[in-house]
Amino acid sequence: MTTRPLPRTPNLALRRARQSMRLSQAQFAEAIRAAGNAMGAPNHCTKRLVQKWETGEHAACRPDYLRVLQAVTGLSVRELGFRALPDQAGESVAGFGDTPDGADGDHSGAEGTASRTTAAFAMSGLTEYDSDGMIEGSMDRLRHALEHPTMVDLRTAEFVEFATSRLFDLEHHSPARLLAPTVEQHLATVTALLMVAKHEGVRRKLTISTGHSALLAGWLAFDRGDTLSASRFWDASIGAAQGTVDAGLLAASLTCQSYAAARREDPGTAWQLAHTASLQTPDDARATAWATARVALYAAQLGEREAAESAMTRSLEIGGSLPNPTPGDGTMPWMRFFDRARLLSSTAHTAALLKDPNAADYATQAMDALGPEKVKARAVVLAECALTAAMVGELKLCFEYGSAATTLTRDIDVSIAADLLHEVVPILLPHSDTRAVRELLPQLTRLNRTADLEGEPQQK
Repeated sequence: MTTRPLPRTPNLALRRARQSMRLSQAQFAEAIRAAGNAMGAPNHCTKRLVQKWETGEHAACRPDYLRVLQAVTGLSVRELGFRALPDQAGESVAGFGDTPDGADGDHSGAEGTASRTTAAFAMSGLTEYDSDGMIEGSMDRLRHALEHPTMVDLRTAEFVEFATSRLFDLEHHSPARLLAPTVEQHLATVTALLMVAKHEGVRRKLTISTGHSALLAGWLAFDRGDTLSASRFWDASIGAAQGTVDAGLLAASLTCQSYAAARREDPGTAWQLAHTASLQTPDDARATAWATARVALYAAQLGEREAAESAMTRSLEIGGSLPNPTPGDGTMPWMRFFDRARLLSSTAHTAALLKDPNAADYATQAMDALGPEKVKARAVVLAECALTAAMVGELKLCFEYGSAATTLTRDIDVSIAADLLHEVVPILLPHSDTRAVRELLPQLTRLNRTADLEGEPQQK
């Protein structure tokens, strides 16, 4: 006697969610892996696993994958089209086959799952919430609030703050092309909530979250080479900052705009924007050090040696003794990337432009302070130190830093690092008779430049 297998029901909801994000199945799997890393719950998602979900071969999904899927798409379990499964005390449900091809499926059991979940929520500084139901519960609440305007209350605004903060954490690991659709969808949701909110205190909180979301959306557009969209988003974040008198958000928006001006080869405007930003946050040493370090770099590019040296010294005085950001320490979401290594690599770059003999020492200190995490900030530090080494003639160090930088830059698409590494190419060309330079140059030239990205049509 034989039994027929149950017919498969394609998961059209998940397919629609992926397609609405303008991602292929391979890109969607890449986004899930990147989000898992950012949430402290690494996974081995593949294109084949996404296919199995969408065709209905796997009608259910393990809880650890569901949490990441919800973070990436902004949808609840029901909206993702999966069959609900019991999740007992954080244990993964075995026997449902959503282990990627080639992976052993061992995710360290219930204890490992619980610890990863705790770590993920600790990143946001909101560990007082119930982690098991937080993601799905917050999404359901936001959608319910949109349908019932009287439900848009302070608790709703807190959920929005949580989600916005999590997106900033995801950005550290995620290629901009993969995360941008999620952030723009989140921005649209927060804007809709703001339109129906009645209480003034709730409206203020939602306005700030709108500004934060627009700031991130602008940075992701900038990272993709879409400077026009970046400026539009940053104009919105500046408007939110001015409307709520949020000096930190204003300073961050102006500093981001300085990057765009520098990319346009307009260091004068870049200097003015960064200088204005540095005056906005006297009570936030990290933000002030970031803006002041940019002031020093732009002044050096303008040939203003005295101004550059003054700003470089001030940024080191302000930020040199700051501890690296840690979960729950009150650091603004957009400042979590800026640590001692980033400050020192920027200082090294500025010093090299000024032909300061300490430039190589600053680069060495930046490398000593660099953590092991494979994040965008690491790629930028490696690239900036490689450029510094090339500028001061330390070809061996340039090869060491540049090789590591190109690998990471290519893996997570860091346009700032790619731009820095392309500046290395003309410096190394006269030394192409050396073996190390011959090995490094092809790696550098294969990276996409921002100019190449700007020439591509932007997806709608």
